[in-house]
Amino acid sequence: MDRKELAMKLEDFKKTCQDKGFIMGELYFDEAVPGMLPSSFIVKMMVKKSWMDTMSSTGKALDILTDILWDTTEAKTRESIFVLSIYNENERELLEQPLPRVAA
Repeated sequence: MDRKELAMKLEDFKKTCQDKGFIMGELYFDEAVPGMLPSSFIVKMMVKKSWMDTMSSTGKALDILTDILWDTTEAKTRESIFVLSIYNENERELLEQPLPRVAA
């Protein structure tokens, strides 16, 4: 699955999270293993500060987002996701940039 297809398949997930006031803006994708096809993706999103402030931990927020992911997507879509990565409103510049790759 490529980025475009994954973005389409995650529309219900994104809309549900936005409607509940958990995330804002677009989803961003980085290849988990750059250059490898097919690749799974790191799905990056910005969480609303007002919602994160109600969470006891980042892990709790990820648990809730993962539950929504399972409720709104098929298994084949979830197989294309390596990890969900959340950013707060102060990290916008990090969200929009590709993850740095360090040589082994």
